[in-house]
Amino acid sequence: MESLPLQLSNAIDRQLASLPSNKLRDACFDLSQRYIQGQLIKTQLHRQAYMAARLPATYGATRQVFRRIESFLNPLKTLLDLGAGMGSLAWAAVDAMPNLHHITLFERDVEMLRMGQSLTLNNLDPVEIAWCRDDITQALSFPSHEVVTLSYVLNELSPKELAHVVHRAYEAADKILILIEPGTPKGYSNILMARTLLINQGGHIIAPCPHQEPCPLAPAFKEGKDWCHFRVRIPRGTYHRRAKDASLPYEDEKYSYLVVSKGDQAPTADRIIKAPILKTGHVILDLCTQNAQLERRIVSKSEGELYAQARDYDWGDEWTG
Repeated sequence: MESLPLQLSNAIDRQLASLPSNKLRDACFDLSQRYIQGQLIKTQLHRQAYMAARLPATYGATRQVFRRIESFLNPLKTLLDLGAGMGSLAWAAVDAMPNLHHITLFERDVEMLRMGQSLTLNNLDPVEIAWCRDDITQALSFPSHEVVTLSYVLNELSPKELAHVVHRAYEAADKILILIEPGTPKGYSNILMARTLLINQGGHIIAPCPHQEPCPLAPAFKEGKDWCHFRVRIPRGTYHRRAKDASLPYEDEKYSYLVVSKGDQAPTADRIIKAPILKTGHVILDLCTQNAQLERRIVSKSEGELYAQARDYDWGDEWTG
């Protein structure tokens, strides 16, 4: 479970405290309908609904992705977030990157930017935070940083804009480019498109794929059967429950992602691409393997320590058994 940092949760509470619950619920529902119809945020109430209902989910997905690649992130010091929204990724980066000292955030919507500035002000010290208002689809280049991120952005772009932004983002990344999208068929499709572009540019896949070959789930996706995505559980704060009129203390956010390195990397381990199935006496793991195959691995109780380990593995973990 990925919880918001206490400072961020408290800052959101303060921002939304004066907004009546019925207005927040209505705005959340309207925003959800706009997303379904392919429309973007329009009003200040939409922005407040986003803060209450979507920011915790985007933070959770980002924080879990960062956990998957901590060994790559640990030494890095600078990060550029393109299409930063209210800056939830900056919070996840500060938590995940012990040597981070500077973050630059690009956001087109001036009101989203101002709300993000309000949330981050004096809360992420000593990391330097620089906000820039810019339309990333029009930029000819971005400033170089060791890590560049595009989180929940590609789904808002046309195929032509996606190709342009991904190309420029990769050029700006000195070390690593990270893409995160909703765990929907469209989100996976965007990741798949970007993956092909980046491999053609010379990028090396770090995660989630343990190989550089075509995605083995692509044929099933074309048939409408399956796609590569993962899940993170998010605890719901008071404002979150108000926004969604929800009784459960948590929700699950599904996401797809891609992490690409500029340099050669040692092959990563096989990846668990579905929730493990725990049975009496055995565990079933669905894997994407280093040889670009889909494999169902059954770990039985007779395998002793390996069986004990398999019971503790989760969807999205690397499998080294």
